[in-house]
Amino acid sequence: MKKDYSQSAEKLMIALGGKSNVTRMFHCMTRLRFYVKNRKLVNEADIKKLPEISGINWYQDQFQVIAGNEVNELYDALAKKGLPTDEGGTTVVSSQNKSIPNRIVDAITGCMTPMIPALTAAGMIKVVLTLLTTFKLVTDTSSTYQVINFIGDAAFYFMPFLIAANAARVFAVNESLALIIAGVFLHPNFTAMMDSGDPIDFFSIPVTPTSYSYSVIPIILMVWIMSYIVKLVDRITPRIVKLILHPTLIILISAPIAIIVVGPLGGIIGDGLAVAINFLSDKLGFIIVGILAAAFPFIVMTGMHHALTPIGLNAIATGGSDALIFVSQVCSNVAQGGAALAVAFRSKNHNMKQLASASGISALMGITEPALYGVTLKLKRPVAAAAIAAGIGGIVGGLLQVSLYIAQNCLLAIPAFIGAKGMSNLLYGVIMIIVSFVGAFVLTCVFGFEDEPEEEEEAPSAQPQEEKKPLVEKIQILSPVTGTAQDITEVPDAAFSDKVLGDGMAVIPSEGKVYAPADGTVVNITDTKHGIMFKTTQGVELLIHIGLDTVNLKGEHFTAHVTSGTDVKAGDLLVEFDLDAIKAKGYNPVTPVVVTNIDDYIRAVGMPKSGEAVEHGSCLLTIV
Repeated sequence: MKKDYSQSAEKLMIALGGKSNVTRMFHCMTRLRFYVKNRKLVNEADIKKLPEISGINWYQDQFQVIAGNEVNELYDALAKKGLPTDEGGTTVVSSQNKSIPNRIVDAITGCMTPMIPALTAAGMIKVVLTLLTTFKLVTDTSSTYQVINFIGDAAFYFMPFLIAANAARVFAVNESLALIIAGVFLHPNFTAMMDSGDPIDFFSIPVTPTSYSYSVIPIILMVWIMSYIVKLVDRITPRIVKLILHPTLIILISAPIAIIVVGPLGGIIGDGLAVAINFLSDKLGFIIVGILAAAFPFIVMTGMHHALTPIGLNAIATGGSDALIFVSQVCSNVAQGGAALAVAFRSKNHNMKQLASASGISALMGITEPALYGVTLKLKRPVAAAAIAAGIGGIVGGLLQVSLYIAQNCLLAIPAFIGAKGMSNLLYGVIMIIVSFVGAFVLTCVFGFEDEPEEEEEAPSAQPQEEKKPLVEKIQILSPVTGTAQDITEVPDAAFSDKVLGDGMAVIPSEGKVYAPADGTVVNITDTKHGIMFKTTQGVELLIHIGLDTVNLKGEHFTAHVTSGTDVKAGDLLVEFDLDAIKAKGYNPVTPVVVTNIDDYIRAVGMPKSGEAVEHGSCLLTIV
């Protein structure tokens, strides 16, 4: 039965001095981290008594509660009780070390991804309305029609508000101030002024009339610019009047920039995207849909697929439908599902059958990463089969001029084919889906794949005498970093030095690279990339913690070369980090390597002595 953490969360919240005493809460791989108003109200003794808590630690003004493997459950339980959580983990600030294209993609992803449920619901309501009128259950002149219509239209019409709320978290801007700018764009008086056709100026500066309902790009650009305006105003505002003057100046500076420069510029960019899509469609015709559909699995690998979402939404906003972005996504995702299910059908490996079946169904519902990374790409030929089938499906969709009237990318898109083109578009859309799915399934079966061998149990030996195993087995763990060895008890953090999390060894790194300490699996890598949970093929569970309190860097100066669930060989590069930058910001880069399941063994023995040089790939620990 699933453990209930609500009581422990309640006791922890009380011991922290109550909800009102906590100003900020977040967590890393093993610890809950709190900022409190009054540290004297924190009852450390009561916190230590909680069964989920292994220890506590103060780092400057930050109170750390060590919860080990139960950190996520406790965090969720505390969040449900209303403690203020930290949404800063996905901000652009945390990825300054990335390239500009990657930062742009991350920003667009952060702004658009949280909107998907709202847009899906709004789009499906529009589909319901279409069905009601198609079957003459309501008329388009009735008040029932009007009510359902504006319910379904709300998320699209007020899209700048939804994006502003998400963009505020992405760019670390006050959410209320970002929403005010969205309100400026959509204010009825401003809208009426633009609709009137009369010239508009602001202190003799002309304002270009632009429609902002349904728009995506203007508000993203404006909130991004606001993040710099906030920093500027923060520097020039006297502390004594900051409370009043700071937000006032931000709005007084941002609003004119929004309506004079950024809004029209965003509109031009949006119109430019529409022109570009129309140009490609005119020049390449139906071929462009097939090309994009075939390329989509590889676009997903780069993370660029999220950057295409605003283009599809812009097409729906400006023209009422999309015939390229979401249509090609449907073909690609359904093809991934077909290829994965073909693997499940053909594979003799029980584990692969289960994985392919589950991930195939997931892909049909629009979540392709499990099928892509776990099945088709892993087996190589199926991903080629899926790409070819998606391309064929896209060409069929392009030839039949299939359009989607809401943002959908999976089987749920079937109702979204119903719109201005009538029921013929629905029929053509279904044909496109069938071609993509069946094509991927058949091509995967034709191309075949190298099936993973089933792990066989060892047959009983026919020999009367069995080879005796030693009473004590030794497992070697290689050093993941190059540097100077340090005894775990010397690490200046009680969670490690007191062996709360387990036994092990530490290394003071001399270069910013972390390598796999053995053959095994990266079970989990934190979003901040400073912590790696690793399991060797022999069952040893390791925590590699890069630096102390580096979670506060929120991923800055870290670059991950693997993702959670990746199988690696000893010596494979896992993470790179900027050692000099981390030191310059005052963080201790010492990297503990902890055996978290040490209770399964006798003990872990550090091979190099504390203070000795150690190279990555040399033996760091011997587990007995």
